[in-house]
Amino acid sequence: MKAPAGVRPALAYLLGTALALLAAFLVYRGALRSEVRPPRSPLLAFPGAPAGRIPPLLVHVTRHESYSRILEQLEDQGSIPLLWPLRVAARLRGWDRTVVPGWYRFRSGESALQLLARLGRGESEMVRLTLPEGWRLDRILSAVADSAWLPLDSLRAVAADTGWLRRQHVPGPGLEGYLFPDTYRLPRAERPRLILESLLRPGADYWRDSLAVPAAGAGVDRRTLWTLASVIESEAHAAPERSRISAVFWNRLRLGMRLESDPTVLYALGRPPGRLLYADLAVDSPYNTYRSAGLPPGPICSPGRASLRAALRPQANCSDLFFVARGDGTHVFSRSLEEHELARRRLRREEARGTATGSGRLRGT
Repeated sequence: MKAPAGVRPALAYLLGTALALLAAFLVYRGALRSEVRPPRSPLLAFPGAPAGRIPPLLVHVTRHESYSRILEQLEDQGSIPLLWPLRVAARLRGWDRTVVPGWYRFRSGESALQLLARLGRGESEMVRLTLPEGWRLDRILSAVADSAWLPLDSLRAVAADTGWLRRQHVPGPGLEGYLFPDTYRLPRAERPRLILESLLRPGADYWRDSLAVPAAGAGVDRRTLWTLASVIESEAHAAPERSRISAVFWNRLRLGMRLESDPTVLYALGRPPGRLLYADLAVDSPYNTYRSAGLPPGPICSPGRASLRAALRPQANCSDLFFVARGDGTHVFSRSLEEHELARRRLRREEARGTATGSGRLRGT
């Protein structure tokens, strides 16, 4: 029995539609299973970056970038075969609404579907970086450049940009001291400005949330607090002594005495912490607190939370005006110059007998 004449076109249409859908499904599945290919040409060049340290990078996702544009980048560089299957898959799974900025590396053997999932989860290149208390700016910038795959010169250029510093509300006189000691998870190969802004943010938040009110009560602004705390950070190697060292500096400031802090001289000389000679005390710099009264113009390192708290909370009922290093990280404190000189002579004798553990000049405020 023959089918009615009108049924044949309908059956042909249905069959054709079914075959077209099957073909589309096979193309869709094949595109998702296809292996992602490396980019035809390098996507990123890092002037001064260590050779061989950076793996092939596949795509850079910027803030507020659309998923379609990301896929177009991948198609343009020959990494994926077709756009529409990936757009459909991203829409069905909601990945097109969860794009996370960052650089994504090429992974050998990865399928297009696996890449989409990685983009949706935000598995960009990240690094865990700890900045210890007491580090100076250039040391921090070097660590960031090495860990985050950034050219050191670019970071230094941002750090010296007075307009950027002003927009970030950095108290000044420069960026020294304000990159906050903490542990960070940083996106690799990100713009230097964004990286440095992320290192500034915890210190600004800590000031706003915990320090601004008591500092206002003490008549201290943020720059003054950070500067004093940086000197305390550089002097206090034993945590229990922080508040007592803070009291010494506050007492000297109230009496109009110079701080006479060795780390400020080393900073003025551009030298790392270490041995200081008497001849070094003559360096002509506002950071030399043996020659200049009051605090230095700004921080000499990045102080941590404990030193910032100590700067606001000096030890109560403390009349000490001097301290001298024993050489084991602790100090002998004195209330008068006579006591201080006696302590210095005693420590010199101990050093001469080999019972003092320090090296270099017996320093002290």
